[in-house]
Formats: sequence, C-alpha cells, structure tokens
Amino acid sequence: MSEAYKNIEQGRFSLRDAEVITEAKLLEQTPTLNWESSDANRATRQAALAVGEDASAASFLVARARVVEKMIVAKNPTVKPTALRFTPPVWINAALVGIAFILGLLTDQFASESSRINLLSLPFFGVLLWNILVYVMLLISSIRHKTSRDFLGLRSALGILEKALTIKQVRLTKSITTLLQPFVLHYAARAFHLAALFFVLGMICSVLLRGVGTAYTVGWESTWFANSPDIVYQIIALTYGIFTNFLGPMPNILDVANMRFDRLSVNAVDVSAGLWLMRMIFMLAVFVAVPRLLLALKHTLQINALKKNFPLDLSERYYADILRTWRSEAMTLDLLVSDRSDNPQNIESIYRFAEELGFNLSEVKTHHWNPDTDEMPLTLEAQGQSQQVWVLMNATTTPENEVQGVALEQIKAKLGSTPLVILVDMSSYMARFGDFSDRIDTRKELWKNFSESLGLPVVFYHCGIRPDQQTCDELKLATQQAH
Repeated sequence: MSEAYKNIEQGRFSLRDAEVITEAKLLEQTPTLNWESSDANRATRQAALAVGEDASAASFLVARARVVEKMIVAKNPTVKPTALRFTPPVWINAALVGIAFILGLLTDQFASESSRINLLSLPFFGVLLWNILVYVMLLISSIRHKTSRDFLGLRSALGILEKALTIKQVRLTKSITTLLQPFVLHYAARAFHLAALFFVLGMICSVLLRGVGTAYTVGWESTWFANSPDIVYQIIALTYGIFTNFLGPMPNILDVANMRFDRLSVNAVDVSAGLWLMRMIFMLAVFVAVPRLLLALKHTLQINALKKNFPLDLSERYYADILRTWRSEAMTLDLLVSDRSDNPQNIESIYRFAEELGFNLSEVKTHHWNPDTDEMPLTLEAQGQSQQVWVLMNATTTPENEVQGVALEQIKAKLGSTPLVILVDMSSYMARFGDFSDRIDTRKELWKNFSESLGLPVVFYHCGIRPDQQTCDELKLATQQAH
C-alpha cells in the first residue's frame, strides 16, 4: 500500500456518497447474509477496475459500495437494502417550530390579565432570562470539550429521536450513532434555535393582533416589592430602559410608584401601553429573535458544509481492510514451502487464505525450500520484490534453532524489512494426537517459543479446512507485527 493510503485517517464525501457507503457497510456486516470474505475481495477488485489506478479513496469506496449492493442482492434475492437518509424528517423540526409558535401565542394570554400588562410579568422576564442563560452556557461550553457542549442534554434528546426516525431501525441506529452524531446534533441545535425564535414571534404576534382591538393599559403589581417602588424602578430601568431610550423617556421613580395597579385604579388613571409594548417587542427581538436567527443560520451553514464534505473515519477497521485490499493488487506474496509442508492440499489452503486477505492470486508465488541447506531459494532471491513472505512449516517437525532457526535467520537477514511470518500446519499432528490435547498445546507452545526467539510472528492453521475468520484475523495481526 502506498504511503498516501497507509496513513489515511479520514475521508470527505458528499452526503449521498456517505449514505451509499454506509448502506454497503451495514449489508456486509449483517451476519445472516450469504456473504464471505472472498465475495468482499471480489467486489473490491471489480470496483478497482471500474475506477482505475488513479482514483481517489472516495470514488473507489462509492464504486465498491454499489458493486457490493448488487452482488449481495444477487446472492440473497430476499434481501431488500435499506435506503439510508441521514437527513432527519422535515416534519420533526416543523412540528417543534409550530408548537413553539402556538405556545408563544398562548403565553401572552397568561402574561396579561384582561387588557392589563404587568411590567413585572413572569413570562416576559422568564423568556429573557432563559435565553440569556442559554447564551452564557453556549459561550462557556464553546471553550470546553465538544462532549460538554450540549446544554441540559436537549440536543441529545432531540438527536436520538431524529436518528431513530431517520434510520427507522434500532439496530441500524446503534450501528451508525457515532457517524451521525455531529450531523444530527447540528439539526437538533438549529431546531431548538428556530423553536425559540418562533416562540418569541408568537408572543409578538399575539400582542400586535390583540392590540388592534384591545386598549391595553400598563402598570405593575408584586407581592414582594409592593412597598419598594425603588427596587421596581431599578428592575424596570434595567430591563426596559438601557436599550430602548430612543423610543422615549423612561418614567422617574415617582411615576413608577404611581404605576402600581391599585393606585392606578384609585386615581382612575390609565397608562397607555403602546410605548411599553414597543419596548417589550424590541427587547424580545434584540435578545431572542436576532441571536436565535443568527445561531440557526450558523448551524444551517455547518449542515450545508457537512452535506458537501461528510467525514468518514477511514481508520476504522472495515475501511482500512478494504483500502489495504484495494492497494494490495500491486503487492506480491511469496510462500516458502518446507519439505514437510509440500503437498497440493496444503498449497491450495494457503492460497485460499491469501484470497481471504485480499491478495491477487496471480501475484502469489510458491518457492520450495529445504531448511537443511540454510539458503534462500534462488527463485525468491531472483524475484527480490516480495511484499510479504509466509514460511509454511508442519507441526510434526520439531523446530530446532541449529537447523530451522539458522535458516530462518539467514532468510530474515536477506529479506531486510520485508514482513516474514511463520505458518504452522496442525492438521497432520492433530490427526495423530487429536485425543491428547495436552500434547497439542505443548507442541504449539514449542513453536511459539521458537518463533519468539527469532523475533517472528507465528500463526497456526489447519490444512484442508475452509479458511476461518479467526485464523484470517491472526494472519492480519501477524503481518502487522512483522512490519
């Protein structure tokens, strides 16, 4: 594999391409399907031929995903691939916004009694304080770790709902939770910002519509501050006066004291609410509507950016194996076959293992080798371009440092950095001593100690048995260790 693909960790794809690739991944990882490693490698080779040698990882993975889907459907006629859509259903956000708008309309009903507007109205102050608190939390969380940026867990709650409705199946939702996390949380954040915006718009619309046919009067009443007009004056001046001076002069402390509703009724004086309503609307616009609109726009831009450049973690084993197989088309595998392992059945088994690991079988070369000669086969020396070398040994042979050890040391020195792995066939030994598990364990331990003394990885396999996933995984691991 070239360095460009050996070190690749993350790829960028369009949203639709990411959906197609993930569909194929979920299909391949479905345990009940008729799908084997050789099928996966065949799909890789077909896609490689389709996109050409100079293709990017993104175009190759998309092409392979389409090939995989066709092959799986052909082998499993009853299978209907799930069409993934990472974008949450529109109705979720629309419903949230609609409910918020209706609640905003109703809030004015609770905030004003009949045609009176209380300047110390809890709903009005509550909306302002809540939004200011949210902005403070967002500011604090922006400098913290990303996992701490979800205020009160609201985004995660909506995100779980959107993911579940997007994927429609619990198993699939669990499988791609990490993949969808940043994308869906942007949708959830935007939905909450729009909900807050439309809640305030509902409040504003209610006030404006009711003001057409209702003569509002304004004042204040409070259990705690009834005898403290100075405190009420400070609250009103702080809330309504700092940003709305351009709308008109604020009342002084005596005017505020006389605006208490019980005094207004005694004096038979009504204070018009028009100017105060404008102040309330302006404050709601400045502290809620505009910031929430800007935050919603920010997340919209982030969503659009993700749709064009959706991240996939290509360091994940699934993608790493596929990319390794793709680039291994140019790799060669050489088999050193010792005298005790030289039989057609054994060679065929090793070829099947090579195919499972993604090697092009036309690039697998066999070399007969006699450890007693202490020399590398001339065919291997003449080739001199090995990417990997597997040494095939038989468990019936007792490894000796003076014989096999010396021979392997010389081969290891000549190969240099080329990975060298010892494969020990256990089939003959188990056929002879299958009833003595302790002897089998002892023989394996003997080969392990021998390999460790040479600094080489060892893998045990069974000639004539269909390649199993465990042995394939051990071979992959051994190759990585050999590197």
